Amino acid sequence: MVSVFKNEAGKENVLRSYNELLQGWHTEFRELDMETPYGITHCITAGNAGLPPLLLFHGVGDNSAVMWLLNIRELSQHFYCVAIDTLGGPGKSIPDTRFNKQTFDQVHWINSVADGLGLKQFYVAGVSNGAYMAYNYTVNEPGRVLRAVCMEGGMVTAPLKSMVQTLLMMFPEILMPTRKNLLKVVAKLSSPESRLTEKHPEVAEHLVLLMKNHNQQAMFVHKLQLYDQEKATAVREKLYFLLGDYNLHRKKDFTSVLDGGNFRYKVIPGSGHGINHEQPERVHREIIDFLLQPDMTAMIR
Repeated sequence: MVSVFKNEAGKENVLRSYNELLQGWHTEFRELDMETPYGITHCITAGNAGLPPLLLFHGVGDNSAVMWLLNIRELSQHFYCVAIDTLGGPGKSIPDTRFNKQTFDQVHWINSVADGLGLKQFYVAGVSNGAYMAYNYTVNEPGRVLRAVCMEGGMVTAPLKSMVQTLLMMFPEILMPTRKNLLKVVAKLSSPESRLTEKHPEVAEHLVLLMKNHNQQAMFVHKLQLYDQEKATAVREKLYFLLGDYNLHRKKDFTSVLDGGNFRYKVIPGSGHGINHEQPERVHREIIDFLLQPDMTAMIR
């Protein structure tokens, strides 16, 4: 069975920090463990259960506690939020033996979480790899997704090229992963205008802890489905993409796909890859305004 953390001491440090971050959510929340065919999936819910449901997906090396720290208070005023710790990610979900490249099915896994929560239709949103998950789930289960917001990610056309570009942004600091160097990595992925590490050091410190202790090979179990224009066009009206303006030139392959398919998207000034951390208020408004347009809220039942 795949090991999510490099060692037990690192896992304990991450989970301790995870719990500390939850106290900074500044809203009521509930943690639950869902039994799925691939292991225990940890979810954090916030907001009244009578509000429209919104499933939230974090990035590859993140977890729900840090990803939604600056967003959950506002989002939970409008949605019944379900923040899901991805199997294989450095959170509280615990994969079992069926979490492997041969048997794991990401869409089936998300379905099992939604079914366990009794959710038939819902909104989805995600950042980075979580944006891909939100997008991919939408094109495969269009009957369940009302609308989706994909931040700094979505459809995948050249996964190897994207991975190489991200790694190059982390060089040379990633070669010597000291705290100081990893803080530099966080800063390099963020817009200087956002002053993320200065304004929210708790976010930066937790991300450093994750980079040092997460076994990212555990995420390789998630197989990527390449962009299918026909499937995407069929759900185009349900999709909205948010991109940071920092290093936008490095995202030209992605914006070309968005432009070519006439997908709706917006570039958020003063933000980079950590878009929802760097400009949380602007991102709140974009998510809420898009998801809760009157023609879509009527569809919830």
